[in-house]
Amino acid sequence: MISLISSALTVMTGKKPVLNKSFPNVTPGPIKMEKILIPVSLILFLAIMPVTLQAQMFSVEEPERRIRPSSNSVTAGPEFLTMRLREGESFSGRVYNFTEPVYRVRIELPGVEIYGGFRNQIGDADSLNYLNLGANISGSLQLARSRSAGILLPIWLTTDYTRVKETGNQQPENEQFRQSSASIGLGAGAYVNPVRNIRVRAEFVPQIGFTLSSMGSDSGQLASLNGRLKFHVDQIFGRYGLVASYNYTWRRYSGTDDRFHYDLEGHHVGLGITF
Repeated sequence: MISLISSALTVMTGKKPVLNKSFPNVTPGPIKMEKILIPVSLILFLAIMPVTLQAQMFSVEEPERRIRPSSNSVTAGPEFLTMRLREGESFSGRVYNFTEPVYRVRIELPGVEIYGGFRNQIGDADSLNYLNLGANISGSLQLARSRSAGILLPIWLTTDYTRVKETGNQQPENEQFRQSSASIGLGAGAYVNPVRNIRVRAEFVPQIGFTLSSMGSDSGQLASLNGRLKFHVDQIFGRYGLVASYNYTWRRYSGTDDRFHYDLEGHHVGLGITF
């Protein structure tokens, strides 16, 4: 093979090539490309991988944070109130009968409701003054639940103060209608969430308790019925929403003193905000 190559070179160049026989006839060949490409590719991959992973992390959308509907609300509106001395009760003292709207405010926090009602100059010849303050501690037992509805057993513990007196300071306190009461009750309720930001809840709770009349001068029993319907539209402006409510209240005061055997019935329509 070597002689053939030498003859070909002699013919082409006219000179006989001189071969160095002391070393093998091996000439350095080109460096294999794969020996260069493998480490270069590895370095590039290690350099690019963190950037690629970071880009993938930012490209994935974060799951939307679900904001729980707020249990805090403030509502206000008129309450159409009727107060009547029970039939068969008669005496020569002042009778606090009236059917008038009063002003009602309710503040609801998780498990606690604080309410108040008031109005001056109601009744015959605008001669009466009405004041009511109270608080309701409530909880519920879950009987059945689905994704958008449920059935509840609400439990209420209520303390209440109601005063009706003649306008002015001429009337003695022991003749005023002053009732301080505490009562407890177990009822029935249900709720439904037809769409994501709308809630509807209804409750009906009968209660029984005791009452003290006219600064402790008389004691007796209190029976009451309470109904509630609330319609929430949540998160209209961020965390703030709207709530509309209807509250029904019936109370029967009974004691040893016939002067304070009254029935009170109220229908309250309120509008407010959740926060």
